[in-house]
Amino acid sequence: MHRYRDLTTLLARLVVGVTFVLHAYQKLAINGMSGVSAGFEQMGIPLPAAAAWFTALVELLGGLALILGVLLPVAGVLLAAVMLGALVTAHSGAYFATDGGFEYVLVLAAVSLALGFSGPKYTLQAAFASRKDSAPAAV
Repeated sequence: MHRYRDLTTLLARLVVGVTFVLHAYQKLAINGMSGVSAGFEQMGIPLPAAAAWFTALVELLGGLALILGVLLPVAGVLLAAVMLGALVTAHSGAYFATDGGFEYVLVLAAVSLALGFSGPKYTLQAAFASRKDSAPAAV
C-alpha cells in the first residue's frame, strides 16, 4: 500500500504543481504583471505591485518545487499562505467557486500544505540523499 500512496502523492504533486505554474504563467505572460497589479489595487490589496510579483513568484517557484520534490514544506506553507490571501481578499463572498467563492482556493491551500509535508518518496531530495548514501566513502 505504501507504494500506491507514494505514487498517488507524486501524481497529486505533479497536478497541483503544474496548476500553480500555469497560474503563474497566466499572471506573468498572459495578463501581464501590470494587469495583475491593477486588479490587486482594485481589490484594495496593499502594495499591489509587490503583492502581484510575490504571488506570481510563489506560484511559479512553489509549483516547480512540488513538481521536482524540493523544499516541500517551504513550498507548501508559502502556497497555502498565498491561497489564504486570495480567499480573504478576493473570494470571501461565497463558498462555491462558480459564485466567485473560496472553494477552489481553500482546496489548493489544504492540498499544498498536505503535499508540503507528505514525505520525501519520489523527490529530487530523496534521489540525492540515496546517491549520497550509496557513494563510496572518501579515503
